[in-house]
Amino acid sequence: MFRVLFLIALVPAFAYGNVSRACSGGRPQPTNVVIEGCTAPPCNLVRGQDVIGLIDFTTDRAVTSMTTIATATALGVVTNYPLGSNAITCNFLQGSSCPLSANEDVTYRLTMPILSIYPLVSLSIEIDLIDQNNNSVSCFVVDAQVVTANK
Repeated sequence: MFRVLFLIALVPAFAYGNVSRACSGGRPQPTNVVIEGCTAPPCNLVRGQDVIGLIDFTTDRAVTSMTTIATATALGVVTNYPLGSNAITCNFLQGSSCPLSANEDVTYRLTMPILSIYPLVSLSIEIDLIDQNNNSVSCFVVDAQVVTANK
């Protein structure tokens, strides 16, 4: 009976679970990534709308400040993805704030604007949260595609 209840409890977690994959270079991975409206990659990025991501991670050291670096790769071209003020990671932590202690569990709410001028392409987006010393705190990649809004 317990196994059945356990499996039933896991189904929603898989439906809304992690949609990311690991970055290269052995950088620390988040414990979970949820992209609103996406249950499996590739995630749809709707032109003219913001994409909201909730990133859960655990710090492996004390962190005084963090910056989010987003890099998009499409059609073999790698470019920085502008986040503007959303790149100041500490301003968007949920239920905590910088500085962070070692082994602290953190949730970060990332907002990414998808401009209406973006081309309709498939891409991968690497999100790297870096600390005050430019070392990765958590990093992940999301496979996505830019789409038009349904009318």
